[in-house]
Amino acid sequence: MLPKQGAIAVFVKTPGYSPLKTRLAQSVGTACAEQFHVLSAKAVEAVVHSVVQQNSVTPYWAVAEPEAMQDSLWSQFETVEQGAGSLGARLAHVQQLLFADYDFIIFLGADMPHLPVTLLNTAVEILSEENETPQFVIGPACDGGFYLFGSQTALDPAIWQNVPYSVENTSCVLREQIQDLGEIHLLPELSDVDTVQELPLVAQQISTGKDWLEEQRQVLSWIQEWETQSD
Repeated sequence: MLPKQGAIAVFVKTPGYSPLKTRLAQSVGTACAEQFHVLSAKAVEAVVHSVVQQNSVTPYWAVAEPEAMQDSLWSQFETVEQGAGSLGARLAHVQQLLFADYDFIIFLGADMPHLPVTLLNTAVEILSEENETPQFVIGPACDGGFYLFGSQTALDPAIWQNVPYSVENTSCVLREQIQDLGEIHLLPELSDVDTVQELPLVAQQISTGKDWLEEQRQVLSWIQEWETQSD
């Protein structure tokens, strides 16, 4: 039996085309927020690349702006358009595109530079297995959202539309929406980076752990330099 074929889609916005990390920018400034976004995306890219080398998965950038699909920032992976509308509509759109060719999909944000390779590998391993019921993987974020979503089946677009995003119960509502559709596996809770308050949490995790990739250590250096300059 052939292994299940999966896709990992990293959702990104492109500097110069869309406002980036607006809540973070309110504290650190637009230029610094863009710098962090690019470094963070490169760290996530490195994590995904490491996992792709070990598994039957294909990486994609899900790009917010159609005109930025060929931007050099996104040259390492194939690109797909997020589509128009709300975040729910865009998640549904990318899901529909990828499930035409793959057995499972994983969605990631670009604001998780401290995502351990081992966690993403775990998600891929769960979704690669044959099961009688669909399998889901959710990485809950500390702010109530989710940093990773994986599925062996396409969700009805209405489910994505019914989830309230960027609120403290986003992840809980998503779990309630899919709890009768299959088995849900929860990954450890992590902080994604939306505001300046999360930067020290990311730095702490990277500085106290081991086996981090060079691109992730570059994020740590950037945060430490920013903290020094802001004191």
